[in-house]
Amino acid sequence: MPAIKHGFKRYELWLATALLLNACSEAPKKPELPTTTATASSPYRLGAPIRLKNDSTVLAYPAEFHNLPGWHNNDHASAYASFKRSCQVWRKQADEKKLGGIFEIGRVGDWKNLCQIPVASGSERHFFEHWFRPYALANSGSFEGLFTGYYLPELHGSYRKTARFNVPVYGIPNDLVKQGPQIGRYAQGNLVPYYDRAEITAGALAGKHAELLWVDNEVDAFFMEVQGSGRVIMEDGHIQGVGYAGKNGRSYYAIGKWLVDNGYIPREQISMQSIRSWIAQNPEQGRQLLLKNPSVVFFKLTNADPGEGPVGTMNTPLTAGYSLAVDKNYLPLGVPLWLDAEHPAGNQRLQRLVMAQDTGGAIKGAIRGDVYWGQGPNAGEMAGIMKSTGRLFILAPKHIGVG
Repeated sequence: MPAIKHGFKRYELWLATALLLNACSEAPKKPELPTTTATASSPYRLGAPIRLKNDSTVLAYPAEFHNLPGWHNNDHASAYASFKRSCQVWRKQADEKKLGGIFEIGRVGDWKNLCQIPVASGSERHFFEHWFRPYALANSGSFEGLFTGYYLPELHGSYRKTARFNVPVYGIPNDLVKQGPQIGRYAQGNLVPYYDRAEITAGALAGKHAELLWVDNEVDAFFMEVQGSGRVIMEDGHIQGVGYAGKNGRSYYAIGKWLVDNGYIPREQISMQSIRSWIAQNPEQGRQLLLKNPSVVFFKLTNADPGEGPVGTMNTPLTAGYSLAVDKNYLPLGVPLWLDAEHPAGNQRLQRLVMAQDTGGAIKGAIRGDVYWGQGPNAGEMAGIMKSTGRLFILAPKHIGVG
């Protein structure tokens, strides 16, 4: 983000005042922005749009918390606990570091200072209302975007190959080379593309000692790559975590798209569950289907605390239901976002305050997100069927705004 317009000294004065205020203090008065009534394109009462300097296609509309449907019923304590995980990462970073994305909402030092404000149990909602303002996002004239879900899968495995555990989970191979944006391997002195999924499945990594462990189901292993992390129940019963370490540099291909384009599954029925079901019913075709995605994810071994989520791109454990994967080219990691989307269970809205703490290869654009649902079968059920239209608000500090 660009530097604060009025300088860091002014911000230090603001912080000193903030730390003296208790949870019931009144926010500093600010000039009211002009408002508009709700429209067909947006059900919220919004202020005049702010055009962003870094992307003219995205507009930010000032809003008020009391106009956000579901805000008063949100679990603000869980949202604040997720926010504090962002704080833990910011504390380790330089104050002048830019947050990234297209919004001018201060630097890391500004957010560190917000993290230092004492918040008593039960006053989490007041904290957000007192220090932040929500801005509705519109991209190319539309407030709506796509929101999907992901989860932490549980597999069964072994550190050695056996008759049952014969599907390898790979770490980064020692011949994989990354030069700037290029990923490949050297062949006759030239950097060439790295092996694709079909080549790796056929044995291209044999003898390179890249296997971290072995699991018993290739479909489970494939979808663990899609999720980017997992937990493996080992033969002796202990849980081994695996986390994202890198990729082979090949473009991701959505196998669900192939099933839809070829008429195997109707577009409105495509989900992780329907894809799994089709593969189970068509095992040989299913193996060939997996090979259509040339992209391969490599993993690393991680700790697996049952009470913690996987570590996201922001390098903090994710909070089930309150962490969102975003496109960091648009949205800065760590910041609060209000999500109002269709609930995957149907007949209700998914309205909650989430934190931008992860990214994903398929998450592209300003109004696009992937909700982390947690671990296990129930989380997998929600994540697998979630394909929701929704709207997104970014929460910016009141004394900074969005630009």
